[in-house]
Amino acid sequence: MSNGETRQCTTCGHDVVAIGLLVDGSDLRMFSCDNCDTRMWQRAGIDIDLADALGEFEIHAGRRR
Repeated sequence: MSNGETRQCTTCGHDVVAIGLLVDGSDLRMFSCDNCDTRMWQRAGIDIDLADALGEFEIHAGRRR
């Protein structure tokens, strides 16, 4: 969602807010709908489920930089 792109909620069709995270060089995004509270996740532009998203953080939790 860059350059003015919009994405709609898969549940209610409203526009969502995107929050981007960089986890060890991998682009992880959470899309949040403030209308129905649905959350959607993407890794490198591919839709993933919550368990996969949490797995990204688990792999890197506690790692020192």
